[in-house]
Amino acid sequence: MKRKVVLSLFVFFLLLILIGCGNGKEPVNTNVTKSNNDTLILYFSATGTTKKIAERISTKLGSDIVEIIPKEKYKDEDLDYNSDCRANREQNDSKARPEIKNKIDISKYDTIYLGYPIWWGTNPKIILTLLDSYDFTGKTIIPFCTSGSSGIGQSVADLRKYNKNLTILDGKRFSVNDSDEVIKKFVNDNTNEVDNNMKAIINGKEYEIKLEKNETVNSFIKMLPLQLDMKELNGNEKYAYLDSKLPTNVFNPKRINAGDVMLYGDDCLVIFYKSFDTSYSYTKMGHIDNLPNLGKDNITIKFE
Repeated sequence: MKRKVVLSLFVFFLLLILIGCGNGKEPVNTNVTKSNNDTLILYFSATGTTKKIAERISTKLGSDIVEIIPKEKYKDEDLDYNSDCRANREQNDSKARPEIKNKIDISKYDTIYLGYPIWWGTNPKIILTLLDSYDFTGKTIIPFCTSGSSGIGQSVADLRKYNKNLTILDGKRFSVNDSDEVIKKFVNDNTNEVDNNMKAIINGKEYEIKLEKNETVNSFIKMLPLQLDMKELNGNEKYAYLDSKLPTNVFNPKRINAGDVMLYGDDCLVIFYKSFDTSYSYTKMGHIDNLPNLGKDNITIKFE
Protein backbone atom coordinates (compact mmCIF):
# COMPACT_ATOMS: atom_id res chain seq x y z
CA MET A 1 0.00 0.00 0.00
CA LYS A 2 2.76 2.39 0.96
CA ARG A 3 4.54 1.63 -2.32
CA LYS A 4 1.40 2.62 -4.31
CA VAL A 5 1.10 5.92 -2.43
CA VAL A 6 4.76 6.76 -2.99
CA LEU A 7 4.48 5.82 -6.67
CA SER A 8 1.36 7.96 -7.10
CA LEU A 9 3.05 10.95 -5.51
CA PHE A 10 6.09 10.45 -7.73
CA VAL A 11 3.92 10.42 -10.89
CA PHE A 12 2.03 13.51 -9.70
CA PHE A 13 5.18 15.57 -9.15
CA LEU A 14 6.65 14.32 -12.41
CA LEU A 15 3.59 15.60 -14.27
CA LEU A 16 3.94 19.00 -12.60
CA ILE A 17 7.57 19.25 -13.71
CA LEU A 18 6.70 18.28 -17.28
CA ILE A 19 3.87 20.84 -17.48
CA GLY A 20 6.10 23.58 -16.10
CA CYS A 21 8.89 22.84 -18.57
CA GLY A 22 6.72 22.00 -21.56
CA ASN A 23 6.29 25.56 -22.82
CA GLY A 24 9.56 26.42 -24.50
CA LYS A 25 8.24 29.60 -26.11
CA GLU A 26 9.70 32.90 -24.99
CA PRO A 27 7.01 34.94 -23.20
CA VAL A 28 5.83 38.32 -24.32
CA ASN A 29 7.58 40.98 -22.29
CA THR A 30 5.59 41.80 -19.17
CA ASN A 31 4.66 45.43 -18.69
CA VAL A 32 5.88 47.06 -15.49
CA THR A 33 2.44 48.65 -15.16
CA LYS A 34 -0.94 47.62 -16.47
CA SER A 35 -2.83 50.71 -17.54
CA ASN A 36 -5.93 51.09 -19.66
CA ASN A 37 -4.61 53.93 -21.80
CA ASP A 38 -3.23 53.71 -25.34
CA THR A 39 0.27 55.01 -24.59
CA LEU A 40 3.39 52.87 -24.16
CA ILE A 41 6.84 53.84 -22.88
CA LEU A 42 9.30 51.67 -24.82
CA TYR A 43 13.00 52.05 -24.16
CA PHE A 44 16.49 50.64 -24.58
CA SER A 45 19.01 51.35 -21.83
CA ALA A 46 22.52 49.90 -21.74
CA THR A 47 23.69 51.62 -18.54
CA GLY A 48 20.42 52.42 -16.74
CA THR A 49 20.37 56.15 -17.50
CA THR A 50 17.62 56.02 -20.13
CA LYS A 51 15.70 53.58 -17.94
CA LYS A 52 15.46 56.17 -15.15
CA ILE A 53 14.01 58.77 -17.52
CA ALA A 54 11.62 56.23 -19.03
CA GLU A 55 10.29 55.29 -15.61
CA ARG A 56 9.72 58.92 -14.69
CA ILE A 57 7.81 59.55 -17.93
CA SER A 58 5.73 56.41 -17.31
CA THR A 59 4.91 57.60 -13.80
CA LYS A 60 3.76 61.01 -15.09
CA LEU A 61 1.56 59.43 -17.77
CA GLY A 62 0.39 56.39 -15.81
CA SER A 63 1.33 54.38 -18.89
CA ASP A 64 2.66 50.90 -19.52
CA ILE A 65 6.43 50.61 -19.79
CA VAL A 66 8.51 47.95 -21.57
CA GLU A 67 12.26 47.58 -21.89
CA ILE A 68 13.94 46.57 -25.15
CA ILE A 69 16.30 43.85 -23.95
CA PRO A 70 19.25 42.88 -26.17
CA LYS A 71 19.83 39.15 -26.65
CA GLU A 72 23.49 39.76 -25.87
CA LYS A 73 23.77 42.13 -22.92
CA TYR A 74 26.13 45.09 -23.27
CA LYS A 75 29.02 44.87 -20.82
CA ASP A 76 31.22 47.76 -19.75
CA GLU A 77 33.92 46.78 -22.23
CA ASP A 78 31.30 46.79 -25.02
CA LEU A 79 30.76 50.51 -24.36
CA ASP A 80 34.40 51.61 -24.13
CA TYR A 81 34.29 54.13 -26.97
CA ASN A 82 38.06 54.65 -26.87
CA SER A 83 38.61 51.09 -28.09
CA ASP A 84 37.40 48.81 -30.85
CA CYS A 85 34.40 47.94 -28.72
CA ARG A 86 31.18 46.22 -29.74
CA ALA A 87 29.14 49.44 -29.75
CA ASN A 88 31.66 51.16 -32.03
CA ARG A 89 31.65 48.23 -34.46
CA GLU A 90 27.85 48.15 -34.58
CA GLN A 91 27.50 51.89 -35.13
CA ASN A 92 30.05 51.77 -37.96
CA ASP A 93 28.32 48.82 -39.64
CA SER A 94 25.28 49.87 -41.68
CA LYS A 95 24.00 46.28 -41.67
CA ALA A 96 24.33 45.70 -37.92
CA ARG A 97 21.03 44.73 -36.30
CA PRO A 98 21.56 43.48 -32.72
CA GLU A 99 18.95 40.89 -31.76
CA ILE A 100 16.20 41.70 -29.28
CA LYS A 101 15.67 39.04 -26.60
CA ASN A 102 12.11 39.74 -25.55
CA LYS A 103 8.93 39.80 -27.61
CA ILE A 104 7.04 43.09 -27.41
CA ASP A 105 3.32 43.60 -27.98
CA ILE A 106 2.61 47.10 -29.34
CA SER A 107 -0.74 46.25 -30.92
CA LYS A 108 -3.00 48.07 -28.45
CA TYR A 109 -1.04 51.32 -28.35
CA ASP A 110 -1.58 54.40 -30.51
CA THR A 111 1.22 56.50 -29.02
CA ILE A 112 4.68 55.15 -28.24
CA TYR A 113 7.36 57.08 -26.38
CA LEU A 114 10.60 55.57 -27.69
CA GLY A 115 13.68 56.03 -25.50
CA TYR A 116 17.34 55.33 -26.21
CA PRO A 117 20.85 56.64 -25.46
CA ILE A 118 22.74 58.55 -28.13
CA TRP A 119 25.63 56.56 -29.59
CA TRP A 120 27.91 58.26 -32.08
CA GLY A 121 25.43 61.13 -32.44
CA THR A 122 22.44 58.94 -33.30
CA ASN A 123 20.30 56.02 -32.12
CA PRO A 124 21.81 52.61 -31.29
CA LYS A 125 21.37 50.02 -34.05
CA ILE A 126 19.05 47.95 -31.87
CA ILE A 127 16.39 50.61 -32.47
CA LEU A 128 16.54 49.76 -36.18
CA THR A 129 16.06 46.12 -35.22
CA LEU A 130 12.92 47.21 -33.38
CA LEU A 131 11.55 49.08 -36.41
CA ASP A 132 12.31 46.06 -38.61
CA SER A 133 10.61 43.64 -36.22
CA TYR A 134 7.31 45.38 -35.45
CA ASP A 135 4.67 47.28 -37.40
CA PHE A 136 4.49 50.88 -36.18
CA THR A 137 2.22 51.99 -39.04
CA GLY A 138 -0.52 54.34 -37.83
CA LYS A 139 1.15 54.90 -34.47
CA THR A 140 2.69 58.15 -33.24
CA ILE A 141 6.29 57.72 -32.09
CA ILE A 142 7.62 60.30 -29.62
CA PRO A 143 11.38 59.83 -29.23
CA PHE A 144 13.35 60.73 -26.12
CA CYS A 145 17.03 60.20 -25.52
CA THR A 146 19.79 60.60 -22.97
CA SER A 147 23.30 61.78 -23.76
CA GLY A 148 26.22 63.69 -22.36
CA SER A 149 25.93 66.52 -24.86
CA SER A 150 24.55 65.40 -28.25
CA GLY A 151 21.00 66.46 -29.12
CA ILE A 152 18.21 64.22 -30.36
CA GLY A 153 17.73 65.91 -33.74
CA GLN A 154 20.10 63.82 -35.83
CA SER A 155 18.78 60.52 -34.48
CA VAL A 156 15.21 61.58 -35.29
CA ALA A 157 16.24 62.57 -38.81
CA ASP A 158 17.95 59.19 -39.23
CA LEU A 159 14.86 57.28 -38.03
CA ARG A 160 12.58 59.25 -40.35
CA LYS A 161 14.91 58.52 -43.25
CA TYR A 162 15.08 54.83 -42.33
CA ASN A 163 11.29 54.46 -42.50
CA LYS A 164 9.52 57.33 -44.23
CA ASN A 165 6.08 55.81 -43.60
CA LEU A 166 6.20 56.31 -39.84
CA THR A 167 4.96 59.28 -37.82
CA ILE A 168 7.94 60.30 -35.70
CA LEU A 169 7.77 63.52 -33.70
CA ASP A 170 10.76 65.68 -32.76
CA GLY A 171 11.14 64.35 -29.22
CA LYS A 172 13.54 65.58 -26.55
CA ARG A 173 16.97 64.98 -25.07
CA PHE A 174 17.24 64.48 -21.30
CA SER A 175 20.01 64.32 -18.78
CA VAL A 176 19.64 62.10 -15.72
CA ASN A 177 19.54 65.16 -13.45
CA ASP A 178 16.61 66.86 -15.22
CA SER A 179 13.92 68.01 -12.80
CA ASP A 180 10.37 66.71 -12.53
CA GLU A 181 9.21 69.98 -14.10
CA VAL A 182 11.22 69.19 -17.24
CA ILE A 183 9.61 65.74 -17.43
CA LYS A 184 6.17 67.21 -16.79
CA LYS A 185 6.57 69.82 -19.52
CA PHE A 186 7.66 67.20 -22.04
CA VAL A 187 4.64 65.05 -21.22
CA ASN A 188 2.23 68.00 -21.32
CA ASP A 189 3.59 69.28 -24.62
CA ASN A 190 2.93 65.89 -26.19
CA THR A 191 -0.47 65.19 -24.66
CA ASN A 192 -2.14 68.56 -25.20
CA GLU A 193 -3.94 68.54 -28.52
CA VAL A 194 -2.83 71.33 -30.86
CA ASP A 195 -4.34 72.16 -34.23
CA ASN A 196 -2.01 70.45 -36.65
CA ASN A 197 -2.66 72.91 -39.48
CA MET A 198 -2.04 76.60 -40.07
CA LYS A 199 -2.65 78.95 -42.99
CA ALA A 200 -0.10 81.09 -44.78
CA ILE A 201 -1.55 83.81 -47.01
CA ILE A 202 0.93 84.55 -49.81
CA ASN A 203 0.13 87.01 -52.60
CA GLY A 204 -3.57 86.78 -51.73
CA LYS A 205 -3.68 82.98 -51.88
CA GLU A 206 -4.08 80.66 -48.90
CA TYR A 207 -1.70 77.75 -48.38
CA GLU A 208 -2.08 75.07 -45.71
CA ILE A 209 0.96 74.45 -43.52
CA LYS A 210 1.08 70.93 -42.14
CA LEU A 211 2.69 71.48 -38.78
CA GLU A 212 5.10 69.38 -36.78
CA LYS A 213 4.17 68.53 -33.21
CA ASN A 214 6.91 70.16 -31.17
CA GLU A 215 7.58 72.93 -28.68
CA THR A 216 8.72 75.29 -31.44
CA VAL A 217 5.36 75.09 -33.20
CA ASN A 218 3.42 75.36 -29.93
CA SER A 219 5.25 78.60 -29.11
CA PHE A 220 4.85 79.99 -32.63
CA ILE A 221 1.08 79.35 -32.62
CA LYS A 222 0.78 81.60 -29.57
CA MET A 223 2.08 84.49 -31.72
CA LEU A 224 -0.75 84.21 -34.28
CA PRO A 225 -2.18 85.95 -36.18
CA LEU A 226 1.15 87.24 -37.45
CA GLN A 227 2.18 89.20 -40.54
CA LEU A 228 5.82 89.12 -41.59
CA ASP A 229 7.79 90.98 -44.24
CA MET A 230 9.98 88.19 -45.53
CA LYS A 231 13.20 88.85 -47.40
CA GLU A 232 14.58 86.95 -50.38
CA LEU A 233 17.77 84.90 -50.04
CA ASN A 234 19.75 82.77 -52.49
CA GLY A 235 16.95 82.32 -54.99
CA ASN A 236 15.42 79.53 -52.89
CA GLU A 237 14.00 80.93 -49.64
CA LYS A 238 12.21 83.74 -47.83
CA TYR A 239 13.11 84.61 -44.25
CA ALA A 240 12.11 86.96 -41.43
CA TYR A 241 13.34 87.47 -37.89
CA LEU A 242 10.75 87.08 -35.13
CA ASP A 243 10.30 89.45 -32.20
CA SER A 244 10.62 86.55 -29.73
CA LYS A 245 12.94 83.57 -29.51
CA LEU A 246 11.44 80.09 -29.85
CA PRO A 247 12.53 76.76 -28.32
CA THR A 248 14.61 74.72 -30.73
CA ASN A 249 15.38 71.11 -31.63
CA VAL A 250 18.11 71.57 -34.19
CA PHE A 251 19.21 68.92 -36.70
CA ASN A 252 20.80 68.78 -40.13
CA PRO A 253 18.14 67.57 -42.63
CA LYS A 254 20.86 67.18 -45.32
CA ARG A 255 18.26 68.07 -47.94
CA ILE A 256 15.71 70.87 -48.07
CA ASN A 257 12.44 70.19 -49.90
CA ALA A 258 10.41 72.93 -51.54
CA GLY A 259 7.67 73.90 -49.10
CA ASP A 260 9.65 73.23 -45.94
CA VAL A 261 9.03 75.68 -43.11
CA MET A 262 12.02 75.85 -40.78
CA LEU A 263 13.44 77.84 -37.89
CA TYR A 264 17.05 78.90 -38.30
CA GLY A 265 18.70 79.62 -34.97
CA ASP A 266 16.01 80.48 -32.44
CA ASP A 267 14.31 83.46 -34.08
CA CYS A 268 14.57 83.26 -37.89
CA LEU A 269 11.57 81.82 -39.74
CA VAL A 270 12.38 80.43 -43.18
CA ILE A 271 10.14 79.23 -46.00
CA PHE A 272 11.91 77.35 -48.77
CA TYR A 273 10.44 77.36 -52.27
CA LYS A 274 13.15 75.27 -53.96
CA SER A 275 14.77 71.93 -53.09
CA PHE A 276 18.50 71.57 -52.53
CA ASP A 277 21.12 69.81 -50.41
CA THR A 278 22.28 71.66 -47.31
CA SER A 279 24.92 71.49 -44.62
CA TYR A 280 23.02 73.90 -42.35
CA SER A 281 20.95 72.87 -39.33
CA TYR A 282 17.36 73.87 -38.56
CA THR A 283 14.35 73.10 -36.41
CA LYS A 284 11.55 71.74 -38.58
CA MET A 285 8.18 73.45 -38.14
CA GLY A 286 6.09 72.21 -41.03
CA HIS A 287 5.58 71.85 -44.77
CA ILE A 288 3.50 73.52 -47.50
CA ASP A 289 2.47 71.18 -50.31
CA ASN A 290 2.67 72.47 -53.89
CA LEU A 291 4.29 75.76 -52.95
CA PRO A 292 5.12 77.69 -56.16
CA ASN A 293 8.29 79.61 -56.94
CA LEU A 294 7.96 82.75 -54.82
CA GLY A 295 10.21 84.86 -57.06
CA LYS A 296 13.14 87.12 -56.32
CA ASP A 297 11.29 89.93 -54.53
CA ASN A 298 10.66 90.41 -50.81
CA ILE A 299 7.07 89.45 -49.92
CA THR A 300 4.59 89.85 -47.09
CA ILE A 301 3.15 86.63 -45.62
CA LYS A 302 0.34 86.43 -43.08
CA PHE A 303 0.11 83.43 -40.79
CA GLU A 304 -3.23 82.43 -39.25
